[in-house]
Formats: sequence, C-alpha cells, structure tokens
Amino acid sequence: MRGMGAFAAALVVLLAVGTFADYQVAQAIYAPSNPLVIFVSTLGLFPMAYPACILLGVLAQRSLASQKPQALRVVGAIVCVALALLFGALITRAVLSKLEGFGGIVGFEPPRLVGMGIGAIIGAGLCALGFKAGKANDAKDLARQVIIVVVALAVSFLAVELVKSFMLRPRPRLLFAGYEGIDFCPWYRKFSNAGDLMATHGIEKDAFKSFPSGHSLQAAAFLAAFYGLSLVYPSLRQKLGIALVVEIAFALTVMVCRMILGAHFLSDVSMGALVSAATFFVIMALEKRQAQKSPASSK
Repeated sequence: MRGMGAFAAALVVLLAVGTFADYQVAQAIYAPSNPLVIFVSTLGLFPMAYPACILLGVLAQRSLASQKPQALRVVGAIVCVALALLFGALITRAVLSKLEGFGGIVGFEPPRLVGMGIGAIIGAGLCALGFKAGKANDAKDLARQVIIVVVALAVSFLAVELVKSFMLRPRPRLLFAGYEGIDFCPWYRKFSNAGDLMATHGIEKDAFKSFPSGHSLQAAAFLAAFYGLSLVYPSLRQKLGIALVVEIAFALTVMVCRMILGAHFLSDVSMGALVSAATFFVIMALEKRQAQKSPASSK
C-alpha cells in the first residue's frame, strides 16, 4: 500500500507538470513511426483483460458449485465464459489492429474475424485455467473477493471510456498534423467542436479520445489484476512487492510510448494510471472492510 501510495503521488506530480507543459513535452518526444514503440505501447492492453479471463473462469466454477437453483448456476457459468471469450476476442483484435501487423515484425494483419477467433480461443484457454484453479482453491469467500476485483476493474475501464467520450480531447498527433480549427485543449476543459471537425476533415472519433489514456489505465492495472490472481493462486501473495515494481516500470514505459506516438499528452497518461491506482486502493479498502466484519470468513 505504501509503495502504491508513492507511485500515486508521483503520478499526481506528473499530472501537475502536464497541466502546465503538456504541449511542450508532447512536441519534444513525438516520433510516431517507431515499430518498437508501437509494439511496447500496445502491450499495455494486456494486464487488465487477460487476467480477467482467468478470474471469470473462477467465477464460472463457483457458480456451478453454488447452492443456487441449477438453472441459475448454469446461466451464471455461461455468462462468465461468454464474457471471457468476448474479452479475449476484443483485446486480441485490438492488439492486432493497433500493431498493424506487429509494426512490420510479422508483415501482415490477420482479418478481423481471424483475429477475434484467435482471441476467443485465448480467452477460452485462460477461462479454463481459472475454472481448474477455482476447483483447487477451497477459500469460502473466493467468489466474493474475485467479484470485487473484476467489478472494480470493469468500472474503472468504463469510467475512463465515458470520460474520453465526453471530453473529446484531440490527440497530440492531430495538433501536429496541422488540421485547421484543432488547437491545444487542456485536460480539464471539454473540447467543444469535435463533431464538426470530424465531419469537415474526415477524422475518426477515436482521434478525439486523448484524455484519459486507456492504455495507461490498463498498464497500471497490473498490480490490481495480479492481486486478483493471488486470490486464486495463493503462492503469488508473497510476490506482490515484485508485482508493484513490475507495474511501475511497465506502466511508465507504456505511458512514455503512448506520448512518443502522439496518442496522448502527459496529463492523459498520468490520469489514466491514477485511475488504476485509485482502483487498487478501493479493492484493498473493500477487502479490509470485509475482513473486519468476518475475520474467519476466508479460512
């Protein structure tokens, strides 16, 4: 908790710096055609979605093993498996699309349905791993604990997506492209005429979703997702400190890469990571509160 608190404090400082120097920082490091940066940037999508597939497998197993009516148990399990397949399909398709053939490393981009099919298979495999781990884990409160993690991660992701769609902040690359009418907009101010500019210049809506950064959110969700996995695999609990170090290094790397690509300003990536830090604190607070209510519940 102290380590995450220090990381969050550093993110607040970065957000403050970005508030006053967003444009200057973005302009100084802009280099959008680097394949390695594209590859590393896209890796930021993994830490939230793929662990969620494992956790959904745990919930599917717990649903089937519950004392609820058979129809509800089966429906609950089917919903969890379907969500795991969907997450796997969407995230894999997004990765393949953004990498555009892995930045030239592979040299081609699979068709949409092929990419989603590969992702669904990955999601199914991860879900099966979670199902097996759920059967081997005898913790009575496992389902409740996993639900807290999954819901918290999902809410944070949806919140960021809603804010992005509301603020409509132009990405740095739009400013650098020199489109008429697209000027710098600070992160705390809604960009007002995005719709007209999209129609005038033929710009896709995603180009007006700079704040906050979804990649940074997901990259910085590594520790929360790792904590969720540690509930399923107790041997991981002793490695939370290592996971924090990995998260900080990984999140900062993805944040820098997103700025280099002109996809986000410093304030965008700082706020995205801050949301994940806040999500981790919420998860831990809810767990502490439940433990105080029923100290022996997880025995």
